[in-house]
Amino acid sequence: AYVIFILATTEANKIPITVLSRCQRYDFKRISIETIAARLRELIDKEGWDVEDKAVRYIAKMADGSMRDSLSLLDQCAAFYMNETLTYDHVLEVLGAVDTEVFSRLLRFVMDRNVLGCIELLEEIVMQGRELVQFVTDFTWYLRNLMLVQTADNLEDVIDMSTDNLANLKEEASMLSMDQIIRYIHIFSELSGQIRYAAQKRILVEIALIKLCKP
Repeated sequence: AYVIFILATTEANKIPITVLSRCQRYDFKRISIETIAARLRELIDKEGWDVEDKAVRYIAKMADGSMRDSLSLLDQCAAFYMNETLTYDHVLEVLGAVDTEVFSRLLRFVMDRNVLGCIELLEEIVMQGRELVQFVTDFTWYLRNLMLVQTADNLEDVIDMSTDNLANLKEEASMLSMDQIIRYIHIFSELSGQIRYAAQKRILVEIALIKLCKP
């Protein structure tokens, strides 16, 4: 009478109807960035840590809807900067991520067909010890935001970005056609599926950047 069996699956469609008809079904959804950030801030204040709001927001975004992952990321970052202010730049450094400003510079090189500029910027990213898999994921997200900005207004609550960066994004969106943006997204989405287990990650990224620069 005190035992409850819980079946967790991401493929509920494969469960036989004879089983489903005897179960209570609960669909769990990803947690919003706002909810994760608020919970992290609550824990940070309780621990007495000094963490920038921008850093908290980025960790919440990186968790991709998982509270558990957000706590792991926060612990990881805090461990590197114990008794110091944990800044946005510190979080980028620990997680091997790249600031949005770098993506804006890269996109403008692409729009100018400046292959050398793209390769040199990639060299800069690599020399800083940034993680290329995360770089590809984040730049794909940047392109997605570019597409959203071009299709609708008043997206400040949907696009997690500062006012200055959002202004740059809107300017860049006006300089590209929707077909170009979709082509860029397709190239980097394809790259994200190849790079994770590749031995020569940098070469794959360089090839993708050259493809982006082609007319």
